[in-house]
Amino acid sequence: MTITIAQTAMTTGVGPTRGMLWPATMARVGSPPAFTSPARTSSQAVWYLGKMPVESARRAPSHRLRSIDPWLVVGIAAFFALIVVALFGERLAPNEPIYFVVEHGRDPRPYDPGIVFPFGSDVLGRDLFSLVLAGARATLTIVLVAGLARVVAGVLVAALGSWSRPTRLLTETVADFAAAIPATLVAVLLVKAFVGTYTSVPILVGAVLVIGWAGPYRVIRAEVDRLTRAPFSEGARAMGATRWRLFWRHQLPHLLPVIATNFSQQVVASLVLVAELGVLGVLVSAVRSLDVVESLSVVRIGPPNFALVPDVPEWGAMLSSARTTEILWATRWVIFVPGAAFALTAMAVALVGFALARRYARRDIFQDLRAGSVVGLAVVALFVFSALIPERYADAREWATSARGSVRSEPSPAAAFAEAGLTTSSVERRTKMVVRAGPASATVGSVTVQELFPQPEVLARDFDSNATPSPIHLRSVVSEGLGGGGVVDGPLVFAARGVVPAEIPHPLAYAAARRLPDLATLVKDYPDDYAGIDVRGKIVLLVRFMGVDTGTRGVVEGFSVGTAVNDAIKRGATGVIVVDPVVGNPGSSPDPRSLLALNAYVQIEQLFPPLTASGVPVVVVDRDVAQRLVGSLGIDVDPLLGLDAAGKKWDRSFSRDLGVSARIAVPLREEVTSVTSTVAEVPGFSAETGRVVVWAEHKLGTTRTEANRRDVLASLARFASARRAPFIFVDFDLRADARAVRDFLQSRRVLVLIVLDQLDGSVLYFTTANGDLIPAFDLYAEKAGASHDTTRKTFTVSQVGSPIPDLKTVVIGSSGTGPDARGNAAALVGYLAGRLVLGAPELGR
Repeated sequence: MTITIAQTAMTTGVGPTRGMLWPATMARVGSPPAFTSPARTSSQAVWYLGKMPVESARRAPSHRLRSIDPWLVVGIAAFFALIVVALFGERLAPNEPIYFVVEHGRDPRPYDPGIVFPFGSDVLGRDLFSLVLAGARATLTIVLVAGLARVVAGVLVAALGSWSRPTRLLTETVADFAAAIPATLVAVLLVKAFVGTYTSVPILVGAVLVIGWAGPYRVIRAEVDRLTRAPFSEGARAMGATRWRLFWRHQLPHLLPVIATNFSQQVVASLVLVAELGVLGVLVSAVRSLDVVESLSVVRIGPPNFALVPDVPEWGAMLSSARTTEILWATRWVIFVPGAAFALTAMAVALVGFALARRYARRDIFQDLRAGSVVGLAVVALFVFSALIPERYADAREWATSARGSVRSEPSPAAAFAEAGLTTSSVERRTKMVVRAGPASATVGSVTVQELFPQPEVLARDFDSNATPSPIHLRSVVSEGLGGGGVVDGPLVFAARGVVPAEIPHPLAYAAARRLPDLATLVKDYPDDYAGIDVRGKIVLLVRFMGVDTGTRGVVEGFSVGTAVNDAIKRGATGVIVVDPVVGNPGSSPDPRSLLALNAYVQIEQLFPPLTASGVPVVVVDRDVAQRLVGSLGIDVDPLLGLDAAGKKWDRSFSRDLGVSARIAVPLREEVTSVTSTVAEVPGFSAETGRVVVWAEHKLGTTRTEANRRDVLASLARFASARRAPFIFVDFDLRADARAVRDFLQSRRVLVLIVLDQLDGSVLYFTTANGDLIPAFDLYAEKAGASHDTTRKTFTVSQVGSPIPDLKTVVIGSSGTGPDARGNAAALVGYLAGRLVLGAPELGR
């Protein structure tokens, strides 16, 4: 029995050695003794093993040259081409993904091949060829991991199914069910249902794997069935081999050609799936909403100015941004370039799989470890080399480190400018300003209420009407068209909300075009609040009309406070007290730089500053102050506060003469001041040299926020002067006119205006209306080691609040608790300066 098993092993190949391998091998080294009986098998093996080294040594060189498989050479070349593109693609790309050409004469975007870039541009003006190279690593990682996961899962399930008949039936049933469901449909449903619009690489691989293992399993299962019935498998089982060893040591080497071919097929299938998901808008990472309208000198009709750009560059996202009819019919290269990348990658993967299948159809992988180790060492060497090769503009990191270390407390930016040797200019403005000389007050009878002086600033991020209510309960209003200064005395008359239905105009829009009914229609049956009172020479008490709630159709806002006050003044009022429950609330914007972050009355004063200290005094009070002033007179303002319900009927007006004297005092004075802002620039550059402007604002210079801005501005000035970077620094007084600084900068070519905002937090954030700058500044922060929030959207000009709106502007602010962001802000600007000096083109040079 033992001799029979040995003979079976030698003639059919127990384990990984095939029976057909013996005759071809022995033919090259001579004819062994004839196989006349099972008993002579051992002597034949001894003869062969003794003969082979001598003949191999004599004929090895020529034999190796003749035996090189050309398909193996092609497969190895394709394999290393994929590795090189994945590891070095972003470094080899002519341009970085942050480089945008938003304008090129009158040429529309996306640019035709050869105009700006050899292979054309995407919709935002980025180099398509560079984007393909930059996205190669992410794309190849996704498809290789997904393909490998499918095949490994198929092998494991096949091994599990070979153990027993019940497991075989179970795996076959599950595989049939999985194979019947389209992989794309499952991936889209899983991502959309459980993740969202975008996903991550592990989640995407998991979605691909859920049903993708069924195909590899069926192919491998069929091959395992064939090998199970092979003589060498029966011999191994007769010798006592376990199922585990039989599969992994004896059958797996025979499965390698099938696995290699199937692996290449699954990688190509994953490529197709990535492309399909991109077309369907399922991306592999979070996206940024980029709008480049504000970066254009001329906005033309036609070229798209908006796109969603993912954090992880991959080829599916390139197809996602090309889903327009115009691209499909007129600018097909936007689809063709990434499509060609998909096709070439599929061909390369197929060649690798075919070469592996050919090689290991005749060899045992366990006996070919030397060749495999050589390839593995070469791959490891490429990985090590990719880690050692410097990134683009690597020296800019040292600039960031140096800028971070240069931050120190600077009491005077002007002194720092002079010490750094900068060329300074003073932009002076003499202006007449109307300022408050003291707190305003309102008196009714014997009750007097005074406003806080100076008025505290209430920001949206610090405001909570329940936990931290506003400290402002009375506010004077002083602007060009509303409010004035002085002291007035007179009888007090209550004019309710000042509603006069006949005087409320109807909107000009057709009724069919309006979503909500107009205010005039809703209040046409309201009583006239001025019908039974005379306000001439008197002080008028008004309640703000908030509007009408129409239910599911929405809210129709009432007329403005300015309209109500001016109507009272037009009727002869000498002073006005307005009851407004939100008089102390901040604005709607969380950005402290935005005008919308200010209280509505402060916004009016900022937009329309007073021109004179005279006028009709106006004060605004909240409900509590109103109750203190007129509660004892039988006036209840609560029914008039808030929104009216649609269809509410008022039997009469609440207006009446209160029979009591009142006083309003709003002390103002005129001041003629000279406000100076300092502009300093690094000398030695021509007017044509592109410059970066760093802008810091101050008013009194006493707050921590202003001190942090001042420190960063002065420190960066010293740093830029020492490094000879083309920078301009502006220490701007908020009481001055930014137009004077703009006139000074007109003779310089400004690349970007960086406004230093609140740097009291620990995490930086960026606000800009120029979408092409968003990826660049996020990259600067990442490379500089500055903690930051990724910018997800392009803001409007009003939200940014640029001091010079016609310049590209980025506002750097901070949020969160912890150490302040002075060092991070300086490091970010230092990294930008390093890239600019080293020749990076993304700012326009």
